[in-house]
Amino acid sequence: MVHDERITQELFALLGVTVMEYIREGEPFEIHELAQALQKRKDEAPCEAMKEQCERLIRLLSELMH
Repeated sequence: MVHDERITQELFALLGVTVMEYIREGEPFEIHELAQALQKRKDEAPCEAMKEQCERLIRLLSELMH
């Protein structure tokens, strides 16, 4: 992966947690499904900081899809 300063340790952790949910279930997944899972996590987030992190990661994933 190319170094991108927009990807913080917090975003890597959030991505890891989201991917782990699919791995635990043994389900294959694609980037758009990760974005959907992050949107759900954002909608259910208890704090504004978590919502912002989800939104940032959704945008980065969106860039990868286009």
